Amino acid sequence: YNPDMDYEAVTRASQGRRINRVSPEQSLLLLKPSGQMTHGGGRLFSKGTWQYQMLLEWIKAGMPRNKGEGKIKNVVITPAEVVVEKAGDQKTLKVIAEFENGTSEDITPLSDFRVNDDAIASITANGEISTSQAGDTAVIVSYRGKVVPVRVMVPRAVKPGFKYPTIPTSNEFDEEVFAKLKRLNIIPSGLSSDQEFLRRVTIDTIGRIPTADEIRKFLADKSADKREKKIDELLQHPMHAALWATRLSDITGNNTDMLENPQQLKPKMSQMWHDWFRKRIQENRPYDEIVRDVICATSRDDRSPDKYMKEFLALYQQATKSWETNYADKKTLDLFYRYRQRVPANLLGEKIAVAFLGVRIECAQCHKHPFDRWTQADYRSFANIFAPLNVGVSPESRKVFNDYNQKLRKDRKKRRLMPQLREVFYSTTGRVNLMTDPDTNERLTPKTLGGPTIEIEKGKDLRVDLFKWMRSKDNPFFAHSFVNRLWGHYFGVGIVHPVDDFSLANPSSNDKLLSLLAKRFIESGFDIRKMEKAILMSRTYQLSSSVNETNRLDNRNYSHSYVRPMIAEVVMDVINTALGTKESMGRDAPPNSRVIEVGGTRITSAALREAFRVFGRTPRTIACDCERSTEPTVSYKLYMIADQNLQRKLDPRQNRLGKMLKDKKMSDEKIIEELFLWTLSRFPTKDEVRLAKAHLEKKGDRTKAFADTLWALMNTNEFIFNH
Repeated sequence: YNPDMDYEAVTRASQGRRINRVSPEQSLLLLKPSGQMTHGGGRLFSKGTWQYQMLLEWIKAGMPRNKGEGKIKNVVITPAEVVVEKAGDQKTLKVIAEFENGTSEDITPLSDFRVNDDAIASITANGEISTSQAGDTAVIVSYRGKVVPVRVMVPRAVKPGFKYPTIPTSNEFDEEVFAKLKRLNIIPSGLSSDQEFLRRVTIDTIGRIPTADEIRKFLADKSADKREKKIDELLQHPMHAALWATRLSDITGNNTDMLENPQQLKPKMSQMWHDWFRKRIQENRPYDEIVRDVICATSRDDRSPDKYMKEFLALYQQATKSWETNYADKKTLDLFYRYRQRVPANLLGEKIAVAFLGVRIECAQCHKHPFDRWTQADYRSFANIFAPLNVGVSPESRKVFNDYNQKLRKDRKKRRLMPQLREVFYSTTGRVNLMTDPDTNERLTPKTLGGPTIEIEKGKDLRVDLFKWMRSKDNPFFAHSFVNRLWGHYFGVGIVHPVDDFSLANPSSNDKLLSLLAKRFIESGFDIRKMEKAILMSRTYQLSSSVNETNRLDNRNYSHSYVRPMIAEVVMDVINTALGTKESMGRDAPPNSRVIEVGGTRITSAALREAFRVFGRTPRTIACDCERSTEPTVSYKLYMIADQNLQRKLDPRQNRLGKMLKDKKMSDEKIIEELFLWTLSRFPTKDEVRLAKAHLEKKGDRTKAFADTLWALMNTNEFIFNH
C-alpha cells in the first residue's frame, strides 16, 4: 500500500535479488509466482500468461516508474449493482481506475474479487459472476487498497402471471424490509401467534420465558393493543435493565481479573460496572449521555482531591461489607480505565472504536487494513487521543493521595483490604508521548476516524472533542452502530453482521433500513427505549418463525423470525424459570441474583462455569463481539441430556414438578398443561396430551413418568432456542 516502499522492495531490497537484469526470465519476481520455483505463496499465474508477460516486459524495459502517475483518485465499477432475473444467470463486472493525472484504465484483470456469500453467487478472477440461489450478497472488489462493495440481487424465480401480494406494515421500518423482499420475490411469513410472540419478546427483553400465569393473562386479554402494552411493561421491567447492563458490560470489556487490586474486591468492582449501566438503562438515559460518561470518564469528576478521597474510601468500605454500593450514582464510569496494568493508548483506541463506532481497526496497527480504508497513520492518530490519559496520581492530588498511600503501605493488614489511592485523569500539561507516522517518524496530531483532527492544548480533554464528533448527526458510525446492535439483538442477525464490523468489505444488507433507523435514533435524542419499542412494534419483529416456500432459505433479510440461540446467561435463567429453581453462583456473585444480574466474569461455581463454556459466554478479554459464541454446537445437546447439575435440578424433589405432584387438586391433564406452559410457553396439542398420558400409563410410576416428560420437553429445540 506504499508505492515507494513497494518499488524499493521489488527492485533494490535484498541486494536486488528479485530482479535479474541480464536474464529477465530468471528473475525471482517471475520464477516464484509462476511456480517455476517453490515458495510459500504458491502459484499465482503460469508462464506465458498475460500477467507473466506484463512483468517480463517491464523488467526488460528497465523497470520504469513515473512517481505519482499511478495515484488513484477513484475506482468505478459497472454495473454498480448487479440484478439478474433468476438464479443461474450471469453478469460481468468492469472495473475502471480513475487516476489523479486525469487518465483512466480498465483494471478488471488486475483487481481482486471475493463474494461474501458463495451460496448465492460465485465470481471468477475476470469479474464474471455466476448466480446459484435466490437471495442477495455482496461482491467485494479491491485494487491497491481501494475497496468497493457491489450488491448482487438474485430474485426468486416465479411463474408467469405471478403477482406479489400486498403485505401490511406497522411502521416505516417494515416498509424498507418488505420493499427489499419484494425485489427478491420473497414473501414474508405471517404474523406470529400470541403465544409465540409473548415467548420471544419476553426472552429478548428480560432474559427469561414467561410464567404460566403471564401466558394465560396475555391470551385472555382481547384488547387490540395488548402487544403494545406488553412491550411497554417489559421495557420498564428491572430485568430489562439488567439484561442490557450485561450486554453493555460485554461491549465495554468488564473483565473481573483485569481490574485493579485488591484481588478480593475485583468481583465487586465488576458488579459496580454492571450496576452503573443498569441504573442508566432503567432510567432510560440518552445513549449519547451514557457513552460520553464512559469515554470521558475521570475518577474525581471535578471534585476536590479531599472530597474524592473520602468518597472513594467510603465506597470501598461499602464494598468490603456488601454487594450494594453507591458507585452507580457516580457521574462517569472510571472503572472502564482502571485495570491492574496500564493499557496502551492504541488498545484503548481499538476498544472504543469497536464498542461505540462498530469499527475494527486492529488490522491497521501493522499495515493498511486490507479490507477497509484505515491506514497505520489513521490507527495511530486515533490512538493519540488517549495518549494523555493516566491512571495514577495527578499533580492536583499528589499531596493528599501520597500522604494516604504512605500510611497504607505501613499498615500490612489494611493494605490487603484497601486499594492504593489512584485516579483516572487526563493531562495535556507538558509533553505528551504521541505515536509517530510510520513513514516519516513525525509525531501525529490526534485525529478521529475519518473525521477532523484535534489539536492538543494545555488543559484540554481531547476526548470531549472526540465525543462531540461521534454524536454529530453526520457521523457515519455512532448512531448506525448502536441501532445495528439493537436490531441484531432483537433479530439474531445485524443489518451489518457481525454487529461490530462496519467496513467497506462488510456492507449492510439493507442500507436504507439502517440509515432510517439511525436517523430516527438521532431525532429521538438517542432515546434507547423509544427505538426498542419501534423495533418491537414492527410487523417484521412480530413475524412467525414458520417459513414458506419462498423464504425458507432466507437468513439475512428478515422475512421470518429466525430460530436463534440465546446468550449463555439467558439460557441459565430460562432453565431456572422453567424448573422453578435458583442458580448457585458462589461467593463471586451477589446472592439470590438471576444470572443476567451478575456483572463479573469470575465465577466460583464449577457447574455454572461449565454451562457458560457450553453456551458461549464471553470472557471479555478482547474488544470484539466475536468473543461471545452464539453458534449452536453438539455440546448444547450433551449438556441438556446429561449435565449433572441440570440432572439434579430435574429431580422433582428440587423443582416445581414436585410441588405439582403433591397437589391433589392437580389432574394429570393439568400437570401436562403446566409443564408445556412453563417450558415451551404454549398449551399442548391434543396429540401431545395423548402421548404424555400414554407414557404415564406405560411407565406406571407417576413421578418418573412426569419427570421423563419434563426432561423431554427441555430437550427440544423449541425450548433451548429463541424463535
